[in-house]
Order: sequence, then structure tokens, then C-alpha cells
Amino acid sequence: MELAYPINLNGFEDGSTSGDVLTCYGEFLGVWAFVKDEDNETGMFHFTVYGESDPKFSEQVGVLSSGMLIGLAMSKLCGSIRDWHESLA
Repeated sequence: MELAYPINLNGFEDGSTSGDVLTCYGEFLGVWAFVKDEDNETGMFHFTVYGESDPKFSEQVGVLSSGMLIGLAMSKLCGSIRDWHESLA
């Protein structure tokens, strides 16, 4: 299975708030989650490696009404995951 991006947040495009993180070759790396604050104004993306309980990387979204900021935070998270994964090789 080949996916569109080097790092893929499975389910994000379908509106999920969590799912698997896969490489473009379908390798499972861990799970992602998006958590909103109580007022639904800000949020945080988290990536947790399979088998661990604490997030390895997190990215803040300062304003949820901005699709650009959500996309930027997701892009930064995916970049951190990609750099980490490549350092393991």
C-alpha cells in the first residue's frame, strides 16, 4: 500500500480526531490525536509511538477557526515524525 505523503495521519481528511500514523509505504509508526481546549478555540496535535504512553511530539494550534494554522501545525508534526523516523534508519 502506497500513501500520498511521506507521513500520513490516517483519518484526518475524514474528520477524525485520532488515528494511525503511517509512512507512504504503509509502515505503522504510532497514533495521532487532536485535542481541543474546553472553549473549542485552540487545540493540540499529538503523536505517540506505538507501545509508549506519552506523546513524542506535539504541535499547538492557536486558533481553530484558521484552517491555515491547523494545516501548519499538522505539517510541522509530520515533519518532526519524518525526521525522527529517518534518524532510526
